[in-house]
Amino acid sequence: MANHAIAQHAAALSGTLPAIPSQPSVAAMSLPAIKPGYRLVPALIGCRDNSGTAWIECPFWCVEDHTAEANYLDDIVHTSRSEDVGISSFLKQDGDLLMYAMLQADPASPDERLQRAHISIEHEGVPDFHTPEMAEAFADDLIAFASQVRQLARAARLHNDALGGA
Repeated sequence: MANHAIAQHAAALSGTLPAIPSQPSVAAMSLPAIKPGYRLVPALIGCRDNSGTAWIECPFWCVEDHTAEANYLDDIVHTSRSEDVGISSFLKQDGDLLMYAMLQADPASPDERLQRAHISIEHEGVPDFHTPEMAEAFADDLIAFASQVRQLARAARLHNDALGGA
């Protein structure tokens, strides 16, 4: 009966099991280092019907909720809070949104410039992407424009004062 398959399994099970090497505790395992300026956040990875949560490195300035909807890992874009500017007038006081700017990074983009932190300035729904240097030059242009608008406001005020009206 020793040659019977069931008897062989029974004989094997009655013996001592080989020792299983002890596994390190989770606390003892070394986790990968997180890059400076990043934190680990959960992200919903996959598609709507088949997704799971993974932990990803996310820049400290990113305000995106990466669990709000499922994305493929290479579709995750990091985005900061938006800085907005609008224009109101005495005929139209609703302060329509003129443009907004935000810091972004698209780690999986084939364009290395989009992988790096850059400034997206959107006007009428069309984004323009700027390096930090380009964004500073744009800001300088806006400051110069604002100064010119102030000069126009002073000229209008002087004109109106000369007419005796406000």
